[in-house]
Amino acid sequence: MGKAGEAVDTVVEVPHAGGIPPAPPAELDPYLDAAADVFARYGITRSSVQDIARRLGLNRATVYRQIGNVDSAVRLLLAREIHRALALLPSTPQDGDGADYVIELVAALVSFARAHPVTVKVLSDEPELIGPFLVTDMPELIVRVSETLRPLLEGAMSAGLLARRDPAALAEWVTRIGLSLIIAPPAGDLREFLAVVLRPALTPVEGNAT
Repeated sequence: MGKAGEAVDTVVEVPHAGGIPPAPPAELDPYLDAAADVFARYGITRSSVQDIARRLGLNRATVYRQIGNVDSAVRLLLAREIHRALALLPSTPQDGDGADYVIELVAALVSFARAHPVTVKVLSDEPELIGPFLVTDMPELIVRVSETLRPLLEGAMSAGLLARRDPAALAEWVTRIGLSLIIAPPAGDLREFLAVVLRPALTPVEGNAT
């Protein structure tokens, strides 16, 4: 079936164990797009590889060879979306305000995740999946995102745009705040909330920026 059918010739070996895999190759995009559509429509627990195959117009065995079972498909989709979200982040502050820069980073990640159709479905219809995810995958997700944020924060600190902190600890703290807001957003405006929470710890004290 069009492009999806063309991808059948190249079988990509995927892990079936737990954990978040590296960003999947682009040739898996048709399969992951179909999986996302199915998960957003039926929910993860009510979806099957056969549903994904039907969405693509392919047989179940072909889809299984490409992206594995439902659990594997979820993890591959998560890895891809993490990569896409992080790729959208600006590498340097655009207006010279380091605190605003970090606030926008976090707001962008939270907004991206909360707008994702699969996230919307899980939060509204399958909240029971959140607990197991927090136990099994959240620590690794924190590491992945923190490692991406750390050099961005270090660069802003070196430029005197952020208060000098331990960049690893700051990256992890910011990541933890962002991930918690995906699950439970503030009652009011997201950026206003982040400004209240983050700005005091991020703004350099005059004369002590380095």
